[in-house]
Amino acid sequence: MIQVGDLVVYVKDGAKGVVVHIEEDRFQVKWEDDFVSWEKREWLLPSSMEYGERQKQKEQRE
Repeated sequence: MIQVGDLVVYVKDGAKGVVVHIEEDRFQVKWEDDFVSWEKREWLLPSSMEYGERQKQKEQRE
């Protein structure tokens, strides 16, 4: 079950973000690039990696 504050991954492109609000079957997510959108549950996967760890890995890849 995904809750507010959880880290998620968008299944279509691998983008990562944080759930900021939930309304019924829609989740408002703030993505790594600061874009905010509403997504359906089936397009989100919970992420176990902390935000700081993801940023560090992203920097290492660049």
